[in-house]
Amino acid sequence: MKMKWRMVMRSTGIKKGTILDIGSGSGYFASFMKKKGWDVKGIEINRMIREISSSRFSLDILPPESLNELPSSSFDCITLWHVLEHFHEPDQYASQIRRILKPKGVCIVALPNCNSFDAGHYHKNWAAWDVPRHISHFNPSTFSFFAEATHFTVTKTKSLLFDVFYISILSEKYKTSKPGFITGMIKGVWFTFLSLFIKGRNSSVIYFLKKKNCTNR
Repeated sequence: MKMKWRMVMRSTGIKKGTILDIGSGSGYFASFMKKKGWDVKGIEINRMIREISSSRFSLDILPPESLNELPSSSFDCITLWHVLEHFHEPDQYASQIRRILKPKGVCIVALPNCNSFDAGHYHKNWAAWDVPRHISHFNPSTFSFFAEATHFTVTKTKSLLFDVFYISILSEKYKTSKPGFITGMIKGVWFTFLSLFIKGRNSSVIYFLKKKNCTNR
């Protein structure tokens, strides 16, 4: 949570502001940001989880259809932590995100990388394919194209260092039908080492987006 909080502060340049967490799940990240003084809202599709996180943390968690009703230019930061790949119509979500993001706001999107070393190694057994829950699959090139097509600019990228271990362990289980903790950890270390030398091949990528034509304002 601290890592994500620091990313938000560094990318937005502010210590407190308005933030929307799309796919807020159990509400732990939203709650953490609230404790840090941010004005927080969440979007969560699962009604039961939405109600639990709302009552547990006293958060304003809304259903996905409420995204269209949020005021324009109202958020300093919008986050999607491994969420966009689940959307049937990601371009429509991107349009609404652009509308409600402030002119100098930042959208942070974390996604599995289908061009990663672990994806290439495990092929059909790569856990992050996660079919049918994952509908769209991106790599840095295709996501940059998607961002441009939806009027965003990718200002920088960052790797999610620990995702490769979870994905490798799960992929080993899919591959052998046996627990693959040790093998997955070893291969995770190897994939991490390789990605230090070849850019764009890490298991998961965090993309920092700004509205197109707003990057220098």
